[in-house]
Amino acid sequence: MDRFVVSDPARCIGCGACRVTCSEAHRKRALRPASRISLVKTREVSAAVTCHQCEGAPCLAVCPEGAIYQERDRLQVDEARCTGCLVCALACPFGAVYPSAPSTAHVKAAPYSRASSARSAGLLRQKETGAYTSVVICDLCAKSPDGPRCIAVCPTKALALVDEEMLETLGKSRRIEAVERADAALRGGLPDDAFAAAFDLSEEVGR
Repeated sequence: MDRFVVSDPARCIGCGACRVTCSEAHRKRALRPASRISLVKTREVSAAVTCHQCEGAPCLAVCPEGAIYQERDRLQVDEARCTGCLVCALACPFGAVYPSAPSTAHVKAAPYSRASSARSAGLLRQKETGAYTSVVICDLCAKSPDGPRCIAVCPTKALALVDEEMLETLGKSRRIEAVERADAALRGGLPDDAFAAAFDLSEEVGR
């Protein structure tokens, strides 16, 4: 498994600093200025959605033009080859491939205008006005010597760069926590609803 940026919903405040920084960091390097991060918000929680740099990436596998490629441990998009067909966006299990314009390549991509009606302005039709379509995917700030800029600017430290070893460590700590809470509940240290929560957590991490 490759490295990727993960978001902690318990810390995320939905400020959008990660998206602004992502956009600016890529614009300064003559890449598409669109953010490679989106935010999901509910009344209770918010979290950033990022590319998981999947092993055997489905977006790469389905691209008909070979515009998505893997360089070392990160995915990248060749804007000169991308036609903006959005097949990769449909294949992404995390919804982390985003349409973007204008293009700096002007090679194969077809011109378009903004969606003409609110009804047609669905997720895959929400493109910025520009000359040519393409997509953007998190490249872990490949051209930045300091790594992903979103992590550095997050005011609540809700973003982190993780790998397989770190995820295994996190899973182990959660399993230990679930066992300790269940044990405390059995000894009468927690009310019934807390016991149920501990049981649910132990079931979740045991999967």
